Amino acid sequence: MENKTIVITGGSRGIGKTVAETYRQRKANIVIGDIRDAEGEKLVAKMNEEAGAKVAIYVHTDVSHYEDNRHLFRTAESEFNRVDVAFLNAGIGSTSNTLFAPLDDDREESIFNVDLIGVVKGTKVALLHMAKNKEDSAIIINASTCSFQTPPAMSAYNAAKHGVIGWVRSLDFLPKVCNVRINANTDLMTDLGDRSIEPYWKVADALPRASMKTLIQAIDICIKNTTKSGAAILVLPDGVSDFPRPAVFESTVNEATNKALEIYKVEMVEQYKKELDIALKRYSDN
Repeated sequence: MENKTIVITGGSRGIGKTVAETYRQRKANIVIGDIRDAEGEKLVAKMNEEAGAKVAIYVHTDVSHYEDNRHLFRTAESEFNRVDVAFLNAGIGSTSNTLFAPLDDDREESIFNVDLIGVVKGTKVALLHMAKNKEDSAIIINASTCSFQTPPAMSAYNAAKHGVIGWVRSLDFLPKVCNVRINANTDLMTDLGDRSIEPYWKVADALPRASMKTLIQAIDICIKNTTKSGAAILVLPDGVSDFPRPAVFESTVNEATNKALEIYKVEMVEQYKKELDIALKRYSDN
């Protein structure tokens, strides 16, 4: 990672901070996007002081807004010439269960705007910067074991994180269109904010936790393994492993379907290459 640039959302503390510190130790340039300005600015100031040069920057970023995502990645490219890795880590869990809460639009939408829509927006903006690289680039999404499991106390959070995995798996074709891969890490280290009176937290407290070391191993795989795209990588107490996709339902395909799919795989790539060219021009003009 020496002289490479990694953009980290939600990088001021917790998982994001650990990732930032780890890759700075490996001589990467660090760009942190977050809403916790004091913590983020303190972290990058420490990195720059230790390096005796500008090797890290902080950009106030609300990932639920396109303009903030554009500003984050444009600043990263302006300061360090390119973006090699994006770790889309920003997330909230404070409204993870609103089933019987008052009917409030902002309360209902906030977790989806950050945990799912923020991922979609961050991915689309990151792609427009990373597709220009001549070398392999990687987008890594920090998902959750709740991308697959469904504890009732985290229903809204589960839905958002299930959506993240659907998004990542849907984009496994990207290396054929440009030089960008996208993968997801799923872990057991989530801070879900206000615990209130929810009885599930007794269960949550009893859950074994994966280590930060294991998380870094998973991120290393996403960065270094150029065959990984559209993968869901589990970060668990017993180590790192792939979580396989479910099998295709046999009754939903036949010989004609398979022939059509073979043609589609070729036509899809060519179509998306054209759409990417248009998107890059539109982005550069705005």
